[in-house]
Amino acid sequence: MEHWKNIASNVGPLSQKFTKTFGNLNQQAKERFGTIDSEDITELPQEYKDLERRVDALKGAHQGLLKIAKVYETESYDYPGQIQESITQLSATVGHSVTSWAASATRGTNLPAVHPTARPEKQNKTLHHALSRAAASGALQLGADPTTLSGLPALSTARAPGSSEPAKDDSKLGEALQKFALAQDRVGNARLTQDDQIVQGFNVPFGSFGAQIQLAVKARNSVNEARLHLDSWKQTLKSAENSGASAKLDQYRNEVEQAEDKLVSATEEAISLMKQVLDNPEPIKSLSAFVKAQAEYHQAAGELLSQLQQELVQVATSVESDYRLSRG
Repeated sequence: MEHWKNIASNVGPLSQKFTKTFGNLNQQAKERFGTIDSEDITELPQEYKDLERRVDALKGAHQGLLKIAKVYETESYDYPGQIQESITQLSATVGHSVTSWAASATRGTNLPAVHPTARPEKQNKTLHHALSRAAASGALQLGADPTTLSGLPALSTARAPGSSEPAKDDSKLGEALQKFALAQDRVGNARLTQDDQIVQGFNVPFGSFGAQIQLAVKARNSVNEARLHLDSWKQTLKSAENSGASAKLDQYRNEVEQAEDKLVSATEEAISLMKQVLDNPEPIKSLSAFVKAQAEYHQAAGELLSQLQQELVQVATSVESDYRLSRG
């Protein structure tokens, strides 16, 4: 080792850099294989070591949560792989019918008006949209009007016993399927809104925060390099002192002093950067945005499904009443 450093004193910066790297690797190898006393390894400040552990924990939490949250960037994350929707269910007609029913449902109410759109080219791949399409397809097969909610003609011309009216069973089921399709479509749209809010409000800023963590990690690497460099020169100085070679002692002592100054500077910078990343409020703000998006989605979904359930109870009660009368 001393031989390499003697050479370095007479060569250019590139060779000196190579010698420093070699010295650090040599020191690291000695520490790893236990060929150097622990007392010859420079002890870093306790504050630095505590911050280092906290940053490691933060890095693990950041990577773990972001890895899962990235699922919101894929629309079909809850779309079962075994679903094979029919061509009819995936057709533009079904999607157009749902938007037409939505427009029909808002007429004469205080709800924001929904205007029928052109037949959608894209079919959203979420579980709720798949349920909506399956129900809408069923309603249309049962004779539902593709442009108007309710008012369903019966699929067949069969008559109930003693009645001149079309049988109501298919009509009521079609009406229920229409309501189900419409609610599931709205829940699916609310889920897509949630996903976009999570991506923009959490994934993007939380992912960017990772760059700050990397700066702190990079600063820690600089501390480790500076510490290895210092201990390498300390070993060189110690060997020279033990061998009685006094010619280079002043040079080695100077190298040790310079290495100590660099270590102190690197440690102070790393402590500052680690404190900054640990005290940064942005991750908590991003997490708050995540939860807000979820809360708004679940509230909207709960309200939609609660209303649907009440409407279906009314339809079911009406059908049951008709059924009992027909059997009376």
